[in-house]
Amino acid sequence: MEIRVLGCYGNSINGFKTTSYLINDSLLIDAGAVTEFLNDDQLRKIRHILVTHSHLDHIKDLVFIVDELVMMGEFNIDLISVKQILSIISDDLFNNRLWPDFTVIPSKQNAIIKLREIELEKYTEINGITVKPILMTHTVYTVGYVVKEENRGFMLTSDTGPTKRFWEVAQQEEGIEFIIADVSFPNRMESLAKLSGHMTMSMLIEHLERYDLGKMPIYINHMKPVFIDEILDELTLTKRDNIKTLQQGVTIKL
Repeated sequence: MEIRVLGCYGNSINGFKTTSYLINDSLLIDAGAVTEFLNDDQLRKIRHILVTHSHLDHIKDLVFIVDELVMMGEFNIDLISVKQILSIISDDLFNNRLWPDFTVIPSKQNAIIKLREIELEKYTEINGITVKPILMTHTVYTVGYVVKEENRGFMLTSDTGPTKRFWEVAQQEEGIEFIIADVSFPNRMESLAKLSGHMTMSMLIEHLERYDLGKMPIYINHMKPVFIDEILDELTLTKRDNIKTLQQGVTIKL
């Protein structure tokens, strides 16, 4: 499996880009920063977009990806998530008010965007990749994912506050080589993190210890750019070699 990190920050400013992961060139997880990095030939290879939730920093490039593919004569792309998330995107984005409704263009039977519903905590196969959504704790309906290819893979929390079930699954799931985890705010802003459905470094450490995952490789993501230096200082103080920051533009191979 090849995971290309197109964006991994909590805001799009000063060169920092929001969440997008390209898996094996054809599966996109979230669409916060895609068209800035991929050319037309690379966009043509994307056939499936897996969504964690409906906040704009995770879906804003959906509209531009679809528009560009149509202009190139490419049709039919699967938009995949649980029913609750697909309903929000369909009702609030592809609604002919904010953007044309490509879920019924040119017809509902032959739409450019095919909505594909998956179920919580059940594996679904997507072009050789298996994914399993887990309900997270955020301000809108949000899922994290187990992502595997040939029984090896990773997990990602997406945007989340404390979520017992995710860490239980991480503790039990076989073949997980690393976790991408939300650390949006510095420790001094724990109250705001909890209120907005996010995590701090100390909250992450608490969960790793509680669920006996202290040695699991962790990549922290969704840092708010204004707090990066402060969060990095806190990471240094933990003296944990297994926790690193995710960097946009890198490719991780499993």
